[in-house]
Amino acid sequence: MLTLDEILGIVYLQLTVTGFLGNLTLLNLNSFNFLTVHTLRPKNVIIIHLAFSNAMVLLFRGIPTITRLWKVKCVLDRIGIKIVTYLQIITRGLSLNSTCLLSVFQAITISPNNSMWAQLKFKAPKCIIPCLVLCWIFNLLLDMLIFLRYDGPKNSTVSKYGCNTGYRTLDIYNNNHIKLEILTCVYDTIFACLMMSSSIHMVLILYRHKRNVNHIHSNSTSTKVSPETKATQAILLLVATFVLFNIFSPIFILCMFYFKFTNTWMIHTSALLSLCYPTVSPFILISISNQIPSFCAHG
Repeated sequence: MLTLDEILGIVYLQLTVTGFLGNLTLLNLNSFNFLTVHTLRPKNVIIIHLAFSNAMVLLFRGIPTITRLWKVKCVLDRIGIKIVTYLQIITRGLSLNSTCLLSVFQAITISPNNSMWAQLKFKAPKCIIPCLVLCWIFNLLLDMLIFLRYDGPKNSTVSKYGCNTGYRTLDIYNNNHIKLEILTCVYDTIFACLMMSSSIHMVLILYRHKRNVNHIHSNSTSTKVSPETKATQAILLLVATFVLFNIFSPIFILCMFYFKFTNTWMIHTSALLSLCYPTVSPFILISISNQIPSFCAHG
C-alpha cells in the first residue's frame, strides 16, 4: 500500500510532467511562428520567456520535491542545495514578472488609439526586450541577497528526507529568513497588483466595446459567444488562476514564522500550489493566443 509521501510524489510528478510538456508545446508553437514567418511579435517574445520560466520552475521545484518524498538519497552538498533553492526563487520571480509584463502589454495593445495610452502603445513593442533584461538583472541581484543570507538547516542533506530545498530550508527562528520572506511577499504583491490592474483595464475596454456594438446584434438570434467575450473570459481565467495559486503560499509561510511552528500540510500545500500555476498557465495561454480581437486595437 502506498504511503502518503509516495502518493504526493506521484501527484507532484504528474504536475511536473504535464506542466513541462505544456510549456514546451507553448514554446515550440511560438518559436515555429518565428521560423515560418521570420518575424516575432512582441507578445510572442513575452510568451516564450514565460513558457521558459514556468518550465524551469517545474524542474527546479518539482524534481527536488519528488526525490525528497520518495526518499531518494541526496547527492548535493550544502552549496548545491543553496544553488537549487536560489534557482527556485529566481525562476519563480521571472515567471511572475513575465505574467505581469504580458498582462500590461496586452492592456496597452488593446487600448483605443484615442486614449491616454496612445503614445505608449507605439513605444511598447520596443520596450519588451529591455524590460525582460531588467527582469533578469533585478531578480539576479535581489535573489543573490537571499542566496547569501539564506542558511539551510544543519540536517538539510540527511538522506532519510532527501534534499531539503525551497520551503524545507526555512528556519522559523531565523530573523534573516523572516525579513527576506516579508520582502518576497511585498515584491510579489506589487507585481500581482500591477497584473490585476492591467487585466481589469482590459476587461473594461472589452466590456465597453461590447456595449457600444450591442445594438447591432439586438435583433440577432445567434447564441454564439463573441470574440471579445471569449477574450474577457480568458483574461479573467488567467488572472484568477495566478491569484488563486499564489495567494495562499506566502500566507502559510508568514503564519509559520509568526506562530513559530512548522506544519507539514502547510508546507505540502504551499509547494503544491507553487506548481499549479506553471502547469495550468501554458494551456490557458495557448487558448488565448489568438483570442484578443484585432478590432480592439483600432477602437
